Amino acid sequence: MAFDLNKKDDSKKEPSKFDLSKGEVELPAPRSRAWLIGLFGILIVGGGIWYYSSNKTLDTVAKEPTQNVSSDPVAVAKAITPTKEKVDGTDTTAAPIKALGTEEKSNKKNRLDDASPKLETAALKALNHTVPVTFARGTSSFASINKPLIKRILAHLAKNPTASIHIDGYASSDGPLAVNQQISQLRAEAFKNHLTSLNIEAARISTIGKGIENPIASNSTNTGRKKNRRVEITFL
Repeated sequence: MAFDLNKKDDSKKEPSKFDLSKGEVELPAPRSRAWLIGLFGILIVGGGIWYYSSNKTLDTVAKEPTQNVSSDPVAVAKAITPTKEKVDGTDTTAAPIKALGTEEKSNKKNRLDDASPKLETAALKALNHTVPVTFARGTSSFASINKPLIKRILAHLAKNPTASIHIDGYASSDGPLAVNQQISQLRAEAFKNHLTSLNIEAARISTIGKGIENPIASNSTNTGRKKNRRVEITFL
């Protein structure tokens, strides 16, 4: 006898209490877990980009040639030689730096040049009214000659071709005034002749006799009178 197990029944079919098939329902992943996965992916991508760019920079630096520094001072000097450039027709060449030693020498020379007139004036003052020669009593013959002083006189006249010299002749108080006046003039002329014999032009020399004026020592002693028989020079 056969039993039709597939009976149609208009009534609602109730699920069997012994239905062993389990209905699986897919639950959505928690949102926090999806956010972590996305962040992790971004970090991986960013790290890859950074690593790539870092390696590229290092490769570029490694490929750049290193500039050789020469130990040759001549080569170094050439390297720092200023180059000439023109901007709107204007030469902008850098001026060479002067060595400190050269600048110091230049400054020293300038100071000496500025001091030269002062030194020359002082030298003239030292020479003026000096006594190059003295004379024997009653004559125009030299009793003593100051050779170093005469050399200085000649050097100044040679260095200054336009300079001239004046000679004053003097006498001691021995004898009449008129005679002493005449002797003092002869003494001035005698020293002039001595200078002309040393190649000084006569036109550059003037003379005058002063007699017993302006004694430089006492006429009361023999030593003083010897000193007063003299000539004195003055540069003009």
